[in-house]
Amino acid sequence: MSLDSQTRQQILASVDRLARERIAPRAAEIDSSDEFPRDLWSAAAQLGLFRLGIPEAYGGIGRDLVTPILISERIARDCAAFALTFNNTTDSVVPIVMSASEELKQRYLPALANGDIVPCLSITEPQGGSDMAGIRTRAEHVGDQYVLNGRKSWCTNAPVGDIYTVFAKTQPDAGNRGISAFLIERGTPGFSVGEAEPLIGLHGSPTGEITLENVRVNTTARLGEEGEGFRIAALTLDESRLHCAATALGVATAALEHARVYACERVQFGKPIIEHQGMQFQFAELATELAAARMLWESTLGMLQNNHDRKASTFAAMTKLMCTDLCMKITTEAVQVFGANGLSRHYPVERLMRDAKAFQIFDGTSQIQKWLIARQLQKQGLPFPEASARLY
Repeated sequence: MSLDSQTRQQILASVDRLARERIAPRAAEIDSSDEFPRDLWSAAAQLGLFRLGIPEAYGGIGRDLVTPILISERIARDCAAFALTFNNTTDSVVPIVMSASEELKQRYLPALANGDIVPCLSITEPQGGSDMAGIRTRAEHVGDQYVLNGRKSWCTNAPVGDIYTVFAKTQPDAGNRGISAFLIERGTPGFSVGEAEPLIGLHGSPTGEITLENVRVNTTARLGEEGEGFRIAALTLDESRLHCAATALGVATAALEHARVYACERVQFGKPIIEHQGMQFQFAELATELAAARMLWESTLGMLQNNHDRKASTFAAMTKLMCTDLCMKITTEAVQVFGANGLSRHYPVERLMRDAKAFQIFDGTSQIQKWLIARQLQKQGLPFPEASARLY
């Protein structure tokens, strides 16, 4: 179920006010302190933003793919780190809504809807992340429990998390079919969380490692059936990639606008630098590429909402690839437009450039997206044979 247009617009208007009044004034401070902004988390919860994607029966406002992704893009124009915190929260809810037992839904979804607990996804490991078949974390079935051992790394929100979706091997020799997913609470014996990693950007969105040493959970903590972990992760990652693309678009839009305003004000050789032809051509190319990326993003969003099939997954990979690579390009060019000022923390573009790099790595690197796209091309051919037919 999707929200009606009027409800969605009301929510987005509330998000705009939150971004303008609370998030934008804090963005530079959050970047400088690298502290998780609990006050903004509470403000988002008060607006009901964490209710999105959670069924009404558990305190939410229903399943809606579009609205959370639009929110991510809008918040990212002011603070990419908090946009990541928001979209990681909505992404982390997907496996619970999709595959948790009624007992787990009753226990966790109302608290998630209220913003009382912070959820985390734990897929990546020190040995690799995109190759899920190669994960080493084990979950051994012993009686009516599972015993988990292993390490997870680069878990967004891990240092401030309360509940973790952990993917582990239940059948070590079964490849992707041997992976299962579990919900584990912070404080469970044997479960520990490391310090936040000191990252180049996205300060205030803490990322860390978790360690599992003989962690015992009941079989009721498993999401879905044993062996369904890969399917759960794959469906979640498609949405995560659109969230990542949305955040990248928000950052790219902000960077290009900052650069445009600066270029209109900065005078060199007797006129604003935007009046120099070389600068005009640069802005024209970047704006055109940004418009094309937005069209792809919007098209894929509609596709994923209507029919989450292999074609939609391929377009999700294309969208993530195009939007994140373009974000890195635009933020870098924005710094160049500012010249020496672009290197100063007195201006926002250097922060946007530092934040942008992570998007090419999160939720599968740009190279992984190319591999996913090429693999589908090999199997099915071009994914848009009907495109020309729509023109007639």
